[in-house]
This record gives sequence, C-alpha cells and structure tokens, in this order.
Amino acid sequence: MTTSLYPYLFATLGDAVERLPEDLAKALETTLGSTMSAQTDEGITLLGCLQGIRHVEAADGRPWPWKTRTQGHGIAMARLDRANAGLTLLLELLHAMERVRVDGDADQQVGDDVREGVLLACRGLAEYVGLQVHAA
Repeated sequence: MTTSLYPYLFATLGDAVERLPEDLAKALETTLGSTMSAQTDEGITLLGCLQGIRHVEAADGRPWPWKTRTQGHGIAMARLDRANAGLTLLLELLHAMERVRVDGDADQQVGDDVREGVLLACRGLAEYVGLQVHAA
C-alpha cells in the first residue's frame, strides 16, 4: 500500500496504513473520501487539517517550499522544520525562565520540575532533529 493510493487513510493513520489488509484499507478510504467530498463546502475540517499536516506542512503551516526528491523526503524535511521550530520555542522559553530566575520576582519564577521538563523536551527534540537530518 502507498500513501498515494489511500490519501485520506494515510492522513488519519499515518504509516499504520501499511499494516491494514488491502480490502479493509479500500473500504475505509472510500468511506473517508465520501465524507471529505460531502464536507468540502464546510471550510476547515479535522480530517482536512490532518491531511494537510501529514502532507508536508512545514512549521509555518504551508506546504514544504522546496522541491524534494520524493514525497517521503518532503515529509521528512517538513517534520524536521516543525521539530526545529518547537525546539527554538522551548529554548526561548527556557532562556526567559532563566532570566526571571536570576533577575525577576519570586512569584514569577517556575519550579525546578518545570525547568527540568523543558530541558528534557529540548533534548528529545534535538535528538529527533538529529535523526531526521540523517534520514533526509
């Protein structure tokens, strides 16, 4: 199975589509397709947003702007872009928390557990960015 054969199902389940039996995937794709067709005039839908996110939306919510070798490469680059944007935000937050810890009022400070949680999130995202860079 490929994502091009089952775009709605891939938008909903991602790579788990590969583990579905062919007949079940076809039936689900048909159902999701008819649901999407009926909702096209309704504007933004959950399934439509999922499909857009799974189909190479970068951190700014737009399709990945560069030509890529394959659709998978475009998806990897978009995921890398989103992870990098998340990491940047967390580091800015950590920087602000440190400034408040050093120079701010006591009632504006966050606890050690929050700082450690943000550090762990930064580490996790940095590791993910590293994996995506090597994969792309």
